[in-house]
Amino acid sequence: MNSILLLALVCMVPLCLVCCMRYRQRDEKHRRISQYVEAAFYNFPTAACIIKLGDDVSEDVIIDVNRTLEQLMGWSRGEIMGSTVDSQRIWHNQEQRYDFIAQMREKGETLNFPAELLDRNQTLHYLYLTAKTFDLEDKRHFIVMLGDRSAQRKVEERIRKDNQRYRALYESMMDGYTRLSRNGRFVECNRVFRESLGYTEEELWRLTPRDITPPKYHAEDARIEQDVREHGTCKLYEKEHIKKDGNAFPIELQLYSSFDDQDEFDGWWGIIRDLSKAKRDQANLDFLAYHDATTGLPNRTLLQDRLEHALERARRDQQQLALLFIDLDRFKHVNDTLGYQVGDALLQVVARSVGTLLRDSDTLARLNGDEFMILLEENANMANVTIVADKIMALFTKPLILQDQEIYITASVGISIFPQDGSSADILTKYAELAMFKAKDLGRNTYQFFESGLSVGARERLALENGLRSAVSRGELVLHYQPQINLLTGHLIGVEALVRWQNPGLGLVMPDRFIHIAEDIGIISDIGAWVLQEACRQMVAWQKKGLHVPRIAVNLSVQQLERTDLVSLVQQQLEISGLKPQQLELEVTESMLMRQTGRALEILNALEGMGVYLAVDDFGTGYSSFGYLKRLPVHRLKIDYSFIRDIGQDANDEAITRAIIALSGSLGLEVVAEGVEREEQENFLRREGCHLVQGFRYDKGLPAKDLLSKYKDIS
Repeated sequence: MNSILLLALVCMVPLCLVCCMRYRQRDEKHRRISQYVEAAFYNFPTAACIIKLGDDVSEDVIIDVNRTLEQLMGWSRGEIMGSTVDSQRIWHNQEQRYDFIAQMREKGETLNFPAELLDRNQTLHYLYLTAKTFDLEDKRHFIVMLGDRSAQRKVEERIRKDNQRYRALYESMMDGYTRLSRNGRFVECNRVFRESLGYTEEELWRLTPRDITPPKYHAEDARIEQDVREHGTCKLYEKEHIKKDGNAFPIELQLYSSFDDQDEFDGWWGIIRDLSKAKRDQANLDFLAYHDATTGLPNRTLLQDRLEHALERARRDQQQLALLFIDLDRFKHVNDTLGYQVGDALLQVVARSVGTLLRDSDTLARLNGDEFMILLEENANMANVTIVADKIMALFTKPLILQDQEIYITASVGISIFPQDGSSADILTKYAELAMFKAKDLGRNTYQFFESGLSVGARERLALENGLRSAVSRGELVLHYQPQINLLTGHLIGVEALVRWQNPGLGLVMPDRFIHIAEDIGIISDIGAWVLQEACRQMVAWQKKGLHVPRIAVNLSVQQLERTDLVSLVQQQLEISGLKPQQLELEVTESMLMRQTGRALEILNALEGMGVYLAVDDFGTGYSSFGYLKRLPVHRLKIDYSFIRDIGQDANDEAITRAIIALSGSLGLEVVAEGVEREEQENFLRREGCHLVQGFRYDKGLPAKDLLSKYKDIS
């Protein structure tokens, strides 16, 4: 028995030794693996730490950190190990601390948690925290890695600033901008769009374009939206929007397709421009094209049109019609003593008072200044016309009540009748005016019918006609030059050539006395040709004497514009004189331009093609559609003196001038203000952006030698 036990013991010892050796080798292997893992963790290039979770937050302890984290945070491994996760010294934002701990404990992991941590030197680090759970020794642990997000944050910050700049730009746009989703609901709306409608952005989010559009546009809107959706193109069209208060207003809409990152249709972009002011301005200009700004009466253009039609009916029906030319006596005295505002108010009272005497079929028009004209169409025989004339005279026997004061004024009236006095509008108008002058000669405050060979005025006109026919050949015409000034620099930017007639018996005759006569007798083209020749010659002569004038303006008449040889005439004078085409500006009046044929427009295009500058003179006195004007080859508009004259005294004239300047700028046209005489006019024009001016404030028309001596050193 003992021998058996001894044998068994001997056999088991080697086996135990073998087993012990095997266990020792396995422990050694585990120890080495543990060392490898520890070394790998400590030298891992990403900052990391290991956290052992306790029963509550205060027991969540950092049990290990790697070298990268030491370097990042500035604390040694020994200083960090044993501290709790909710340590306030490393958290810049305490809400982040609470959120991170809550997610880590509740979810078992935290992915890309953005955090701002403070290192030992209180330097802020922008990091991503990534946490993952594992169990060790029956305890729940987390490994947390800290990734740098500084670069990402810079990108985010740049995007945020770009978005802020975009938003600020978007909100400050002068036009309304909006974005619609693919199902047609408002997604974005800028300030102008919101304010134009009176809605807040939140209110608009609950609306669609149909809610702000009158029903009459719905079908067309749907068609256009579908067309834009299918073709990705933009459309520009006019419609109306409805404000929150229910009022409709005109807009111009430009619609674009919007696409997402996958190039799929994502909705629409709309650009909305409120046309209310533009429509009002255009309506004002359209009204003023045919009406007088001060009285609201038809102007000369509308009267001429009505007179032509009335003559056609009178010829067809063999009826009479009459013209009454009314001129207020000594009206200039009212302006000089009481001021232009009182004068304008007086004209308005006269217009209303005379208007009450007329029938609906009659036309009362203001020609200019203190001149009115009445067109009587029905039953315009001598007896009935006399009754109307007597009523007008009776009207002026009583004082006119104006601003709580009584003003006495009289009128002189001239009358012509179709067909006995003439068959054309021009002849009838001229004879009515001659009859009015006879009434003036008879002491004013009366009326006169036209009589053949009736007045001294008619004989004076005949004398002017005879002398004018040979004025060019006798060398009696002269040019004066009115400077055009740049308000910003004070420099001379051009001159306008103004013709004068040095009559041997009458002295220096101004153009308002003879130009209309030259047009009537058909010699205005000869005068225009001489003016063009002399202006070109003088410009070159100035250059040789050291005076540099950038451009000279020459007026064209209707007859010149209708001549087929005008282009060759201009070309010829430029070649003879040596003047550059860019230094010549040809001016046509607005009323002349708007009634020209296609042939006349071809001439203007040919002149512009040569390099000659083209301008519209007396702008605002005729009828110009800006839609038509922008298609004409013109470079400059000259605002008529009648609007400039009352700046500072008439808000309507200021509004018209402001509108012309603004609309001209939108068409890329230069603007010149004529007739500037006072400082307040100059200040107004400078504020409104019109910097090119001419008028007595700077200089009247000067002879060539006087302009040379005055501007040679400042040109």
